[in-house]
Amino acid sequence: MGISGLQMMEKERRWTHTRWLAGVLVLAVVVMARPQAANAHGEAADQPFLKNLTTAFYDVQISPTMIEVGQPVTITGTVRILSTWPYTLSAPETAYITPVVPGPVFALTDRTVNGEIAPGSIFVERGQSYQFKMVMVGRIPGRYHVHPGIAVQGTGTLVGPGEWITIEPSAVAFSYPVTLLSGKTINLEDYGTSFVWWWSFAGFVLGVIWMVYWTVPKPTVTRLAVTSQLPVNDDAPDIGLITRTDHFWMNVLAGLAIIMLVGGWIYIGARYPVRLPQQTIRTSTEFVDSGPHIAEARATGAASYDAGNATLTMKFAVKNVSSSPITVKQFIMAMTTFVNGGAEERRNAGPPHYVGELSVEPNTAIAAGDTQNVVLKIKSGLFAEERLIPEHDPQQVIAGLLRVANAQGQQELVTVKSTVMPTEFRAQYLP
Repeated sequence: MGISGLQMMEKERRWTHTRWLAGVLVLAVVVMARPQAANAHGEAADQPFLKNLTTAFYDVQISPTMIEVGQPVTITGTVRILSTWPYTLSAPETAYITPVVPGPVFALTDRTVNGEIAPGSIFVERGQSYQFKMVMVGRIPGRYHVHPGIAVQGTGTLVGPGEWITIEPSAVAFSYPVTLLSGKTINLEDYGTSFVWWWSFAGFVLGVIWMVYWTVPKPTVTRLAVTSQLPVNDDAPDIGLITRTDHFWMNVLAGLAIIMLVGGWIYIGARYPVRLPQQTIRTSTEFVDSGPHIAEARATGAASYDAGNATLTMKFAVKNVSSSPITVKQFIMAMTTFVNGGAEERRNAGPPHYVGELSVEPNTAIAAGDTQNVVLKIKSGLFAEERLIPEHDPQQVIAGLLRVANAQGQQELVTVKSTVMPTEFRAQYLP
């Protein structure tokens, strides 16, 4: 071999060594890097129209925020199915109001909708409001983000504002006692778990035996180039693919599976002679009285959104149709509430993370019978964090509820809708 060939081999060796060191360095950085806590919320992945045109959650309260295992947490509030429901989605007809939590870390014990017990789904309509109360108890220690949500058939779960709940360990193990119709009380936390575990394990073992039998000693997988050329019903005993012995053991496994199935039926029939079919409950709740009609509102121009300053500006004409002056108090969009008021009013509006300030110009009362053009200005990082503003969508539209009130304490939530235009335009190379 010539000198030039040796030089090339040396360069290749050095290059390989360099790549190996670089790979080790990258792996070390990945392993040693300290992971950062994930604070993003999953609901931010939804498209803006799926949140601000469908529902609005308001007056949500989640308390207490620190409990021990077995202690209750109560979620209350109201959700309205907006009349601006997108035509691209299936019409809202059936829904299920539920806590949205990261797994079975709580156990739901009570749920009412519009004052009625709601163990299952309910029928819903556009433009109607649904007051909910859910009580759940802490089950597994940890710190969890808890939301109310409404799962609409054909659309999915729409999430309201959330609160961090801490569950501390308790000296007493978690239990969930339930009294059956027979009068017997059982603990749902561990009822029947031993039988379920061993029965599932027995079926798992049977399946593993079948899988290992055909993949380890048999050439069905290791000789795919041959077996793939055989006709469908050809056992190919001449090459040892499927033999009489294989048929025998497969019959044994099939027999064991049948014995397990029949034995399970006999056992359940003898152990639980009285059974009820799985119950399906769908109810219609009484509508919440929206109160007196005191105001009307309509957009007087496109809203604007400044992404650089996270500022949304909206223009509405608000008409007072009552006999006393009214003022604009709140603007509610999806899971957020923006308040025209002091710190106390913001505390009462919902979970603090989802509440912001609302600027109203002019911030004066609207006399009876008058119509006033108002400008609503909101500066909040929630627009970007929760992806509430459609900046690159075919329909750049937002909707929400405008809360107005008079001196007598009467109030109304008026549905408003407006197009929105961004004030900053950035290059976008991918959809």
